[in-house]
Amino acid sequence: CTRACAFCNVTTGIPDKLDIHEPERLAAAISVLNLKHIVITSVDRDDLPDGGAEHFVKCIDEIRKRDSNITIEILTPDFLNKPHAINIIASSLPDVYNHNIETVPRLYAKVRPRARYFHSLHLLKMIKEKNPTIFTKSGLMVGLGELKEEV
Repeated sequence: CTRACAFCNVTTGIPDKLDIHEPERLAAAISVLNLKHIVITSVDRDDLPDGGAEHFVKCIDEIRKRDSNITIEILTPDFLNKPHAINIIASSLPDVYNHNIETVPRLYAKVRPRARYFHSLHLLKMIKEKNPTIFTKSGLMVGLGELKEEV
């Protein structure tokens, strides 16, 4: 992961190159397991020009080749608010788009120091505007020092 969010235990550093065979291996594993709903997520990939958006699309495409009836949810990073990444994701047609806001605005600098609350809201809004058929959702952690009124 290229960030160091306070709530996460993933090691921060320079990630390996993308595995070009991952979409195919992922689709094969899903097929073997006969899954009907899957969630694809990733660490932040600020080292990539599109933040990894195209890799999500390749995974979705490969999965749909094998099973057009599976429901696919993607849980993505914020792509550093890059418009081209948002366009790539919106065109990929996941059934569910998820981007977790994680915390209230007041705690963002502490909890998600390299992210911005309103960028996350904007990302969710843009996905919905670009493709209203995509179900959008988000998550919020509690217990980080937020006040009831802030939630």
